[in-house]
Amino acid sequence: MTWRPPHHKTLAQSADFVTTALSFVFSYYLWISLRQVFPSTPLGADIDLFGGPFLIIIFFAATIWVMLFSLQGAYSYQRFTSFAMETKIVFKVALLGTLILLATIFLLRTGYIPRTFIVLFLLVNLALLSFEKLLMFFVAQVIRRRGQDRKTVLVAGTGNQARRFVESIREHFSLGLDIAGFLDADAKKVDQEIFGKKILGTFHDIHRVLQAYPVDEVIITVSTRRLGEVLEVLDACELEGVQVRIISDFLGKIAKGFRADMVYGLPIISINYVPEYQAALVLKRGMDVVISLIVLIALTPLFVLISAAIKFSSPGPVFYNWNVVGFNKKPFKSWKFRTMMAGADRMKAQLVPLNEMTGPVFKICNDPRVTPVGRFLRKYSLDELPQLWSVLKGDMSLVGPRPAGPHELIRYESWQRRKLSIRPGITCLWQVTGRNKIANFDDWVKLDLAYIDNWSLWLDIKILWRTFFIVIKGTGC
Repeated sequence: MTWRPPHHKTLAQSADFVTTALSFVFSYYLWISLRQVFPSTPLGADIDLFGGPFLIIIFFAATIWVMLFSLQGAYSYQRFTSFAMETKIVFKVALLGTLILLATIFLLRTGYIPRTFIVLFLLVNLALLSFEKLLMFFVAQVIRRRGQDRKTVLVAGTGNQARRFVESIREHFSLGLDIAGFLDADAKKVDQEIFGKKILGTFHDIHRVLQAYPVDEVIITVSTRRLGEVLEVLDACELEGVQVRIISDFLGKIAKGFRADMVYGLPIISINYVPEYQAALVLKRGMDVVISLIVLIALTPLFVLISAAIKFSSPGPVFYNWNVVGFNKKPFKSWKFRTMMAGADRMKAQLVPLNEMTGPVFKICNDPRVTPVGRFLRKYSLDELPQLWSVLKGDMSLVGPRPAGPHELIRYESWQRRKLSIRPGITCLWQVTGRNKIANFDDWVKLDLAYIDNWSLWLDIKILWRTFFIVIKGTGC
């Protein structure tokens, strides 16, 4: 159930589909005009907008755009959003969708499309989708200010949660919510005014209030400890078919979602403490596979050169077997290019006093065990490249917390173990925000947990983008 009726959701999806399809048409004619105005500029060869493959691409792209908007929550709880939030979603969807479109064209060889056209399409799509959202916001605001498409709500509770709810809908009048009044547990407060509205009765008066006032929904704002006091409210709403929403502190500050199910007649609430966006996680996995496969194939000559340099510069194997712990503390084997002399692990105990990290992780920037070739590889993070095979296998992701060694995990504090609640990655927030400057393992883990708590595909893209430039600068050790 959403704050907007189902036909509004269908209208929004249709508008996004049509706008994305029109973006191709506008981009095509703009691209043709640019070729005529600047005939000497290499904008690419001719393309046929109305050719079979192009029409299929347009339909595919428009469908993907609607799916991405849905994954971003653009079609749910629309009364609790803003134009700024909508434009942020538009930017994410347009950029991510264009990347998916490029990858699809590259992998499936669907036909010739100039890269200049794709860039032009991205800009036009951003502009048209932003204009569409602005237009829909304007229309919705006009309609709601005229008294249409509004909901009347009854608030059960008069505490801080109720105050915050009232402030929110007053600040955003375009939400289209009107408060009929309040209910409170204390009969002495009935008929008093609070937050500009009357207390219409106690929780026991719910039947009378629902009969006396045209209420679309009841918003329960009492503390979790007092939910037992509003059972009569819940029963009355069930009898009269009135929608109920609960603004509760029960889930805690770090809960990322919950699901309510009926299993063999038992009401079960499942609480997740990491983001659980199944469709988005599928896209993340798809991005891992596509990027790791392309990079592994493209950098095969570099792998050969690095392997030869390691083999001929120092005795020992080319690869270092990295036994680590990953998702849900499950062990797996990964690989790096060997950067240390043979038998380096046996020398570790002697170097413990030189450890530059506090906590269970061992790290020395000027490690005497590192070979000259290894120092170069570490500087530009080239030793990490074989981990792309672990990404392709599914043991790791491109972006995620650093995997833990078994000897490290036994020294983790309880709160630090939550970093293993998702698949580990080659790069993450710690690498693009602090990297060599972070000397406290607690700070490192806090960045990993911040990534988990705020995860999105857009965040992954930003981290990958920043990682590329950090690697180019050669700040590793």
